[in-house]
Amino acid sequence: MGALVAVGSLTAGCGIPRDVGLAERCADIMRRAYPSATIEITRSDAKATSLTTIIAHVEGSRPELPADTPLRRDLAVECRFDENVLTEFHWTAGPTR
Repeated sequence: MGALVAVGSLTAGCGIPRDVGLAERCADIMRRAYPSATIEITRSDAKATSLTTIIAHVEGSRPELPADTPLRRDLAVECRFDENVLTEFHWTAGPTR
């Protein structure tokens, strides 16, 4: 029985720390959505739009890109969480032009 509880505890979290805020989770999702890029987070915030819904906005920069590159240097995403579950993710700036 103890082994079953231990396995259940490990799989229930799916590797997401419980002490991370939704803006930080959104930033992590942004980085995972574009794994080939080095993204420095420049701004992030999260606001409740209802009792169960939170919208997080994250902005980042790709400092390794030269200013004259055709790729977007500045990136931004929006994440929607309903009851702390990601229900929407979309790029609001980038990653390509």
